[in-house]
Amino acid sequence: MNRPDWLIIGSDARFPKAADHLRKKGYTVIHDARDTWDSKTDELLKNEKPVRVVLPIHPPEGQPAPGLLEKVDRLFVGRLNAEWEKATELAGKLPRLYLQEERFIWENAVLTAEGFLAMFYRSGAGPVAGRQWIVAGYGRVGKTTARLLRAMGAEVSVLARSPSQTAEALTEGFGILDFHEAGLPGGILVNTIPSQWLELSGQYNPSHIYDLASAPGCLKPGAAHEYYRLLPALPGRIFPDDAARILSEALCRMDS
Repeated sequence: MNRPDWLIIGSDARFPKAADHLRKKGYTVIHDARDTWDSKTDELLKNEKPVRVVLPIHPPEGQPAPGLLEKVDRLFVGRLNAEWEKATELAGKLPRLYLQEERFIWENAVLTAEGFLAMFYRSGAGPVAGRQWIVAGYGRVGKTTARLLRAMGAEVSVLARSPSQTAEALTEGFGILDFHEAGLPGGILVNTIPSQWLELSGQYNPSHIYDLASAPGCLKPGAAHEYYRLLPALPGRIFPDDAARILSEALCRMDS
């Protein structure tokens, strides 16, 4: 019996389509559309003996039985928690983190920014041009979103923690805001910072908040806003085919 080339685990909307893209490249692929690792996953791994295993973006709940991961040639992961770090270390595996593959990060950022714009227009919140926007965070998604909004005629300011990111945004001509200021101007906030940093007050109460970070989002516990929307995983939700393609291409690049 030939070993399947890939076992992709997870319910992410991109994964079944990524499996199809890999099949078109001539690979044999199994997709297990669950986000847990249990006895069924153990049996699947034991019986099929896949060459490569792709885990969900967030580590699955549960752990493989002892000795199973050792049988996998290559392991691809989004993120690792302490339990999975220990499991991969005990198995002698060096996981390949697809969320850190540079080309994938930038291509995913472009789809995220365009996906946000599509969601904004669908929401009926009005035009982008001529309005005040604040982009919190100036990583890949923050940069791409700020540039896209400005290209659409928006007035964009950047709120960044890192001095290097602040300097970069300043040299690109964006307005600069400081985390340490007592208050921030109003406007539409787009958050890309993956932490609960925002405590709403009378000094800062944006008209709308669009959160592109992962759950639980940017609001501090107990904070609430009438027009807050958490929008994680936009590439897979808005552009599932393109998002799946860039993921499958990243996996192939990392496999070479």
